[in-house]
Amino acid sequence: MKRQSVRKLIIFISLLLFPIIQYYFSPVLILAGASEGIINASFIIFSLLFVISIFFGRIFCGWLAPCGGLQEACFNISDKPAKGGRLNMIKFFIWIPWLVFIAMLAFSADGYRKIDFFYSIDNGISISSSPHYIIYYSVLFLFVLIPLLFGKRSMCHYGCWMSPFMITGINLRKFLNLPSLRLKSNLTKCIKCGVCTKVCPMSLDVALMVEQNRIDDHECILCGECVDGCKSKAIGFTFGREQKNAKQG
Repeated sequence: MKRQSVRKLIIFISLLLFPIIQYYFSPVLILAGASEGIINASFIIFSLLFVISIFFGRIFCGWLAPCGGLQEACFNISDKPAKGGRLNMIKFFIWIPWLVFIAMLAFSADGYRKIDFFYSIDNGISISSSPHYIIYYSVLFLFVLIPLLFGKRSMCHYGCWMSPFMITGINLRKFLNLPSLRLKSNLTKCIKCGVCTKVCPMSLDVALMVEQNRIDDHECILCGECVDGCKSKAIGFTFGREQKNAKQG
């Protein structure tokens, strides 16, 4: 199977599992756990996403995120590009107060004192009773409506509470110049066809980044669509330290 077929199969399976795993990514349960001094699934998984992102960027978003798969399914209805730029900062205006609130609740509970991975998750299954379906379908509705209104994977750009953890990890990696999985480009092979930009699910101007020898963006989810779509092989994956002031090739 081709790489994109494998990737799309994985995120489709992840979407099918969403009724089971939804609460493992819950921003609400991490608040509830903090109020009782309990480290729960969300706390652990968000921490792991931060650590993983240092070496593998936002690969989770491109290959495993269940609602990422749902948003890509919406491409069949509307594939208009999402606007980026300063709008990408919206998620941080959600994320930072949320982090502060978590810290305040944990402090009022005299700190974290217990680990309960399955905190408030009955039998380890998110949708274990009828009322939970209201939350489940509300989340699905949000992850469909926003992309249809504002463009491809716009929830990843504007409203995702997980991506700031990964963006912070990427910034730490850059600061420490640690090795990581990244994209590389070779401008001499580029034929300026623009396919890389067209196929990018995050609406990034990949062609411009190749032209500027700066094929790196916090919103890149390392899905490989641009790599596989480039017939001239001007874009590829690499793992290593970023070479400062050096031409990528």
